[in-house]
Amino acid sequence: MSYWTGKVVIKTEDERGKIKKTTEQFLIDAESATEAEVKIYKEYEGWNGEFEIMGVNKSRIIKVLQNNG
Repeated sequence: MSYWTGKVVIKTEDERGKIKKTTEQFLIDAESATEAEVKIYKEYEGWNGEFEIMGVNKSRIIKVLQNNG
């Protein structure tokens, strides 16, 4: 596996009806850009708002270290 970064812009409506854009970034463990994009779509499955994937790029991260203690 390799790591990919994904950038997503989501649009939400505030209480006054104004559309607000927020950019979210993801680090995705996937074999290809296509697989990474599919994982992003699954993340937003069932979500009511609008979103757009702005890009998926191969990350230079080689390993994620986790604290198991």
